[in-house]
Amino acid sequence: MTVQVDYYDLLGVARDASEDTIRDAHKRQTRIWTKRTASADQSTRQEAETKTSLLREAFDILLEPSKRHAYDRDLTAGGVAAPAAVQGGGDWLAQARAALGRGDYRSASYAAREATHTAGNSPEAWIIRARANAGLGQLQDAIYEARQATTIAPNNPDFLFQTALIQEQMEQWSDALSSYQAAARLAPNEYIYQIAIGGVYLQHGLADKALEVLEPVYAAHRDVPLVAFYLAGALLDKAEQTPRVQSNDSYAATSEAEIATMRQLVDRAKSLPSDDFDIADRARDILEYLDRMEEMTWQVPGLFGFSSLRAVGIPVAAVVLAFILFSSGAAGVGFLLILAAGGIGFLVYKMCWVPRWKAASQLAR
Repeated sequence: MTVQVDYYDLLGVARDASEDTIRDAHKRQTRIWTKRTASADQSTRQEAETKTSLLREAFDILLEPSKRHAYDRDLTAGGVAAPAAVQGGGDWLAQARAALGRGDYRSASYAAREATHTAGNSPEAWIIRARANAGLGQLQDAIYEARQATTIAPNNPDFLFQTALIQEQMEQWSDALSSYQAAARLAPNEYIYQIAIGGVYLQHGLADKALEVLEPVYAAHRDVPLVAFYLAGALLDKAEQTPRVQSNDSYAATSEAEIATMRQLVDRAKSLPSDDFDIADRARDILEYLDRMEEMTWQVPGLFGFSSLRAVGIPVAAVVLAFILFSSGAAGVGFLLILAAGGIGFLVYKMCWVPRWKAASQLAR
């Protein structure tokens, strides 16, 4: 049995990818495609809506073991269904736009090439060819075609936007940022370009710079779910960048102040009118982590060679010695030792029974 879509190819991951890898790829691809749903170009919106819908399906299927097993079986046995054939003749640009809208990049590329032959040096034909080749992963061809379009029509913000999207795929981040900024200057009232600028900052872990861009956009477009989605993502990124202890893709909250700041950022992200499940899942995971870090745990501070054995052994030894003294008739000294053991035990308890965040801070020193 064939499948309609290769979800692994859609996410850009291997077929044996772990759940964490799939989650990260879904987050990255969702950020890329969600912003395109607000494009002024209808075929771009249609393509983006198709992609975001497929990304939701991929998330649902590949992160559910039984669904993933059944999908993998069908993918291995039957492969991916072939796209519909392109109709010869007619309006090649219309056919190319329609193929892009349904995510059929091979048909779109063919139709757009035919359009450039029949319509001459058309910037729209060039940009459609660029989008189709980007979808096929032929990025060098795509960026050449996109530049042809922007050379012919340098004041078209959507062409600059499409060029920047390809530059993102090529990880030419500085060029992408410049293209988005040029588009924003040409169309300052179009929030999509500001969102894209914020998205580049988020790709580089620059949550503060992203928030500087996205906060004013949200203030002006509070009723737009896409704007809320990007702002919520930036707030969650900022929350995860708050702890001073960072290691690769992990972090550790080590103070009450860090935990309080993180909670405020997550609570604000949750309050925004975005129903995206990735945002909801990330917010839940961060809050569950903060709850765990506020739980109490036994952690012996590494002071003066202090160890768990010594922490418990000192008061126990004092109690044992006290009983020996009691039995030998030295009750007064034994009583004092009992008091001392109690005091030491209480001090050990206060020092060692601590919130997990404090234990983490001690380990991070």
